[in-house]
This record gives sequence, structure tokens and C-alpha cells, in this order.
Amino acid sequence: MSKDIQIVKRDDIEIRIIRPLCISAATCVVFAENTFDLDEDNIAIIKEGQWDRLEKIVAAAQSCPVLAIEVFHKGEQLWPKKS
Repeated sequence: MSKDIQIVKRDDIEIRIIRPLCISAATCVVFAENTFDLDEDNIAIIKEGQWDRLEKIVAAAQSCPVLAIEVFHKGEQLWPKKS
């Protein structure tokens, strides 16, 4: 994991956390507790192990007030939506 961006790919899902944007709101943890957690600095991280369903991961990303989480499925960016 780089200091600024954590990128984890599993199967056909890729999640990116832009760490400098994270404000420790922890809504991602509430929406997808099997996928997200906070580290010792209270910055969001992507967990090891079994992730939540894709719908829950996207909802968690959408709940982030600063758009610090990006979600891709089969190479398509699901969140945030590209205009």
C-alpha cells in the first residue's frame, strides 16, 4: 500500500482508497464492515479476508462524504460516476 492510495483487487472488483482525502467519518465501515476498517490513524483501509457483496461496497463508497473511495467492477468505474 502506498502512503497515499491503497489499491486492492479481488476477483473482478477493485477498490481504491485515496487516503489523504479520508476524514475518518467511518461511514464505509458502517455500510460494509467486512470490507473496510480504520487503521491506527483512523484512516480507512481495505480489509483482508471475505469482502461484502458488491452492492454493499458501492453503498459504502457512496456514503463517504469526501469521495475518498473508488470502486471498479470488471474495469468499469462504478463510483464515483464518471460524467
